[in-house]
Amino acid sequence: MDVKQIDTSSPFYLQALSLRDAILRKPLNLSIYEENLSLEKLEIHFVLTQEKKVLGTVSLVPIYRENKGNLRQMATHETIRGMGFGKLLVKKLEEYAMNHSIHSIRLHARYHAIGFYKKIGYKIVSKPFEEVGIPHVAMEKALI
Repeated sequence: MDVKQIDTSSPFYLQALSLRDAILRKPLNLSIYEENLSLEKLEIHFVLTQEKKVLGTVSLVPIYRENKGNLRQMATHETIRGMGFGKLLVKKLEEYAMNHSIHSIRLHARYHAIGFYKKIGYKIVSKPFEEVGIPHVAMEKALI
C-alpha cells in the first residue's frame, strides 16, 4: 500500500471520485457526479493505492491565511477498514498541513466515524447538526 498526493488531473482522481461516490453518496441516494467539483482543483488530495487501484482517499481544503484546514471526503474501501490505512491517510494529510503552516484541522464527522477520529486525536467541537440528510458533528485537532 502506498499513499500518494495527487491533483485533479491524475488518473487516480477519477478512481477516488468513484470510491467517494460508492462509500459516501450512494448509500444516501445521492451522486457525487451531480455536485459542483470545480473547487476541488484548489484542494490537496491523498489516495491510498495498491497495484494502481485506489482503496482510500481524503482531501484537505487549506485555509493558509488562517493557518487552518478542513479535512473532507474521507473514504476507504470496506475490505481495508480496521487495518490502520485510514489512520495512515489522515497522518499524511496532517504531515502536509504541518509542513505548510497549517496549525489545526477541522472536519464534519458522521456519527459512525466519531470513534475513528477520536482515536487519532480529534475532539468534538459542536452540537450535532444535519448535513447531506444525516447527523454530523464538527471535530477539530490542533497540530502544534
